[in-house]
This record gives sequence, structure tokens and C-alpha cells, in this order.
Amino acid sequence: MAMTAALAASAGNSPYIAHVYDYLPAPGQFVNVYPAYRPGYTQDSINAQLETALVGKTNATVSLGSYGGYIVFGFDHPVLNKHGYDVKIYGNAIQSQAVSDMAGGSCEPGIIMVGVDMDDNGVPSEGDRWYEIKGASYDNCQHGFEVTYYKPDEGKEKVPHESWSFINDVEYVYWTSNDQVDGNTSGYVWRNAFHSQPYWPLWIEDTVLTFRGTRLPNLAIDMSNGGGNNWFQPFFGEGYADNLPNAIEPGFKIDWAVDEDGNPVMLDHIDFVKVYCGQLAYCGWLGETSTEIGGAEDLHPDAVAALLGDVDGDGEVAIADATELIDLLLNGEVPAEIAWAADCDQDGEVGIADVAALIDYLLTDKW
Repeated sequence: MAMTAALAASAGNSPYIAHVYDYLPAPGQFVNVYPAYRPGYTQDSINAQLETALVGKTNATVSLGSYGGYIVFGFDHPVLNKHGYDVKIYGNAIQSQAVSDMAGGSCEPGIIMVGVDMDDNGVPSEGDRWYEIKGASYDNCQHGFEVTYYKPDEGKEKVPHESWSFINDVEYVYWTSNDQVDGNTSGYVWRNAFHSQPYWPLWIEDTVLTFRGTRLPNLAIDMSNGGGNNWFQPFFGEGYADNLPNAIEPGFKIDWAVDEDGNPVMLDHIDFVKVYCGQLAYCGWLGETSTEIGGAEDLHPDAVAALLGDVDGDGEVAIADATELIDLLLNGEVPAEIAWAADCDQDGEVGIADVAALIDYLLTDKW
């Protein structure tokens, strides 16, 4: 599948987030704190806070809560696919050498989705197409995972953990899931002694929240032999948010986008990015695993869009491009960096039919 768009390059493009379109955290210890909730706040109020925090170059962080909690943001321009690392999302992961033969430390990985503005209205809306970035651990994930959280009674009697004094309610936010891997079809988001505010997003009137997507396995190791106060969380490799420390996080490639069946898609650009917490896990005094986002950056904000049919990359579509495409097909290899331009019939594959489509365009001046 390929997407087309009228893309304009500008030396004035900001490399950083320009818009926060939506935010819905799952219950968690930092919800209503980062960002801060005040009585009377609405979704628009929260989004405005997030834009203040995350737009531009920033040191702020926003918590997504437990599994499924998400944020949707965009830049002041479409992000072009340059067939390398395209976007870097900042988090607060930390590397540790606590386990000598394993890369990890403190990480709370988020699944990345990319969106294409199909109706060209400039905001995420019904009809836009979304694709998952296939991270390094994609094949070890549970796909089609679903969890439902139920708003707790803040006045209920707390049930403290039998061993960990820092957990004061192990029956706080009840959840159910369709887990087919670990068999954990119900449980709770625990409440800890460090954060006493409600963990349910208070600007949301709904008393039930359901999230669906891809779930990463819980690999966290309690290094305190059951004490719950010293954890090691292995990294999951590239293609996730808040998984690798910013200093070694290279970003993600648009080329890693896949459809709901895991099939690669050919995108020349993206318009929106969504990140959601990818784990349903609890790590003692660290609390629930909760992805944190600290901004994002387009790694090539002034890139020039590829031109459909411009196979030889000279900036125009001419008979030389048809000749170049034929040569490439005869040699059996079309480089990834020109695959979108060569896919002239926009069917997601490059073949002899694209030569016909290109010649037809040259004769009619119309795709």
C-alpha cells in the first residue's frame, strides 16, 4: 500500500512537536499530576497543558498511565520517509549494569503508531489510516490484546500489600483482559504510598475505559529477592518509545510501519504519531509500568518530498525514468529509497505494471 500527498518542504519547519491532538492515560500513579488536573478541567484544558509542556524543545515529561494509555501528536509539517531513522521520541529510560549479560535498566516501553491524514483536514479524524511501527520484539508480543479498567470508589477501604509497606491498596483499580498468553484475565492497578491523588483521569466522565492494541511481555526482574524495591527492566530493542535511554535511542523508521495483519506498508510520509503504554505490569515501589513521553523530533524537518515516477531522482518525471525502472526490474532489485517513487500504480509493489503506469502518465500527464 502506498500513500500520496501534496508535501511542501520549508526551511522554517520545526523539528519538534507542534500539536497535541489527544491524550487519554490509563489509570496510574502519575495521572492527574503530569499533567496536573484542576477542578473543572476538560479534555481541551488538559490538551492545552500538554501543548505548553511538549511543543518545541522541552524537558517536560507526560505519563501515559498503565497499559493502553496514549497520546497523539504531530508536527507543523508532514514527516517524510527518508528510509532511515525518521522520528525520535524522548523518554526517561535509564541504563544499568545490574545484570551483566543483559541490556536494560529502567524502561517503560510504548508502542508507536503512525497516521496518514487521508481526508487532508490537518487533524486526526475518522477515515485516517493508522499503522504500527514494527519494533524489534514485535514477534514476541500479544497482538489484539484488550484491557478494560473500572473507575474505583475513592472512599473504599484499602487493602494493603501483605509484605510491601509502600503498597497501600492491592485492590484499587480493577481491570479485566482477554489475555491468552499469561492467563491473567483480571487484576488491579495497585495504589502506593507515594501518590495519594486519584489514579483515574478526573476530566473523563466515563467510569469504564477500554484499550486495545499490542502488548509487550513483562520481563522485569526483582533484584531484591522479593522485596519489591530494586528492579531491572530489560530493553526491547529499537522501535519503541521510552525504551532506550535518550543518548542511545536512534529513533524509528517509517519503513517499519505495518498494517493490522503485520504486513509492511509503503508510506512516503506520516502526519500523526500515537504512542501508547505497551505493558500491563507492576514493579513494586516503582509502581505500574507507565510510558513517559518527553517530546519528539523529526530528524530531517527540511527534507524534500519524493516525486511519484521520478525513479532516477533528478526532480522531474520523464522517459528516462521509465528506462531506469526497466533496468532496475531487469536487474532484479529496486532500492528501498526509491521504491515509493517507482510504485507508479500505487499498489504497494514495484513491477512491470508500474512501467505501464509511468508510460501512461507520460502520454496523458495524469496519474
